Amino acid sequence: MQCPPHIDPAKLPDYIYWDNSGKGHWYTKFKDPDGKSRRRKVATAKASMSELHRVAENMAGQPIDCFNWLAEKFEHSAQFKQVSERMQKDWRYCRMAVATFPSKQPGVLIGQVPLADWKSPLLQKLVDGISETRGPSSAKHCYTYVKRLFNWGMNRGYCASSPAPRGVIELPKERQRRRLPMNTVVSKLVAFAQERGQRASRTKGSCPHYIWMTLELGYLNRLRGIEVFALTDASELDEGLLCVRAKGSKQTVTRWNDRLRSVVAAAQRIRAEIFKAQGIPTPILPTDRHLVVTTGGKQLAESAWQSAWGRFMDLAVTEGIITEDERFGLHDMKRRGATDTKGTKADKMESTGHSSLKMLSIYDMSIPVVDAAAE
Repeated sequence: MQCPPHIDPAKLPDYIYWDNSGKGHWYTKFKDPDGKSRRRKVATAKASMSELHRVAENMAGQPIDCFNWLAEKFEHSAQFKQVSERMQKDWRYCRMAVATFPSKQPGVLIGQVPLADWKSPLLQKLVDGISETRGPSSAKHCYTYVKRLFNWGMNRGYCASSPAPRGVIELPKERQRRRLPMNTVVSKLVAFAQERGQRASRTKGSCPHYIWMTLELGYLNRLRGIEVFALTDASELDEGLLCVRAKGSKQTVTRWNDRLRSVVAAAQRIRAEIFKAQGIPTPILPTDRHLVVTTGGKQLAESAWQSAWGRFMDLAVTEGIITEDERFGLHDMKRRGATDTKGTKADKMESTGHSSLKMLSIYDMSIPVVDAAAE
């Protein structure tokens, strides 16, 4: 391994790696809650061997009364376990994002900082840093998690104070990104995805087979991405497609039409081909047969979709199918579907599963056509 001349590669501690890009730096590897491998810089090129060993020791051993220690206790508590799986996943993500953020002390991550050193300036710096690296939304989630964690710890005598007193921390403003892709743009992308999805997997200019059908299912049923990925053969009813919605929205059944029938049939046909090619037995229970599967026959995960969608958007821009300004996300297909739904506000609310006009207004961007005030 090529590394600085003052470092003997044979004496390096475990899980410390050298990156020769730029001025060079030392990094470690870890996995986020979704199992995706990530890297974190832990030292500069000037770090000595003793400093690298101290970094490794800090990563291996969790001192008592540090952030990681408190977070571990919280995760095993009844208060953590009684919340929804979605909230647990969000808290685990926040724990990872906070714990792996570098502190001002070289080679020490925020997760190893003692609880007594957690003051408002430290939390403010953390919120600002996460906002820059992961976005304002993640920063707000991490702030809420830290506040909940320390309140839990204070109530049980694990820490004396919280770094998040009311009104002290300045939270970043989230960017409003309510994009509404043009129907012509969506049509071009669906056709492009259908054509490129038929090419051999992972060849130049190809894209995953599930891109176009996910766009169609999201639009026709006014679904979020995670709701599309949850569709199974059990969702197929005589009267239409059963849509189970997240975030408290009501379930709906989308009546069959030729377009919806076509995409569901295509998804099932492609899934059967993948199962046969991979030697996967077809699950007996309809609830175990997901409509949208990966090339390996597994249920499509959010992380896999985001990665594939990013590459597909890059390909579409490179090929001149869309412009850079016409990029959008899968969630915007629900907005396009809600906007295109015909009828009154009540009709639209029923179709999207929303329980209030305020929630509907986030997705319905249609412009009412009204009569003049007087003839």
